[in-house]
Amino acid sequence: MKAKNLVIDVGNTHTVIGVYEQENLLVSWRLHTDHYATEDEYFNKINSLLILKNITKEEIAHTALSSVVPQLTNCFSHLIRKYLPHTKMHLINAYTELGLEFPMSDPGFVGSDLVVNAFAAKEKYHTNSIICDFGSATTIQLVGKNGYFYGTAIAPGVLSSTKELISTASQLAQIELNSPENILGRTTADALRSGIVLGNAFMIDSFIRKIRADFKKLGGMKAIATGGIAEMICKNTTEIDVIDKELTLDGLNLICLR
Repeated sequence: MKAKNLVIDVGNTHTVIGVYEQENLLVSWRLHTDHYATEDEYFNKINSLLILKNITKEEIAHTALSSVVPQLTNCFSHLIRKYLPHTKMHLINAYTELGLEFPMSDPGFVGSDLVVNAFAAKEKYHTNSIICDFGSATTIQLVGKNGYFYGTAIAPGVLSSTKELISTASQLAQIELNSPENILGRTTADALRSGIVLGNAFMIDSFIRKIRADFKKLGGMKAIATGGIAEMICKNTTEIDVIDKELTLDGLNLICLR
């Protein structure tokens, strides 16, 4: 029986769970985040998924948790202590010793997702990194190859802002988001696709160009996109260098392997 690592990334909209064996991602699941579920309910979900892949909880040697939802941070921490007491638990925040440097007296405002992504980029790419994460919010951060955190920008998330737009405009029908064929649509659906998908792609390109110009003294920078819809947005960009959808999970696993 080979030891495995269970990694959990709790976001406001989705919770992503992965199981690794050394550096190999064996399986991952993307769940809707239920802000009111109990630790027992979440464990039943996770354990059922593990059983489907013939993974027992006894095989889990390390667990790593990133959460931007405070009540669920407590929920999953209790879950791990209750149901996986034999594991080494890593609860990630800006105070975790990861070789990152935050130039402020209290870096507590820096979300654990930003911390994990910064660490993952540093360990995987070994260069200055502009990390664009498409989640409930869209975050753009710059991390030096030495682990120095230069700051972040936070914009409304693509899916959450789209949902809000559609819910407040009664004449807008539900649309399936995908890349438009043209920049100007001839139907409401195509016009929305252009505004949402291309609009966010243009925003990302502009941010990356401006960051590269303002911090050109650092030298080369790799622009990395991650998150559930990164591919849809970033295939319309010109500045993104790599799409790494598993960046956060890989970062959590690398923390387990330290």
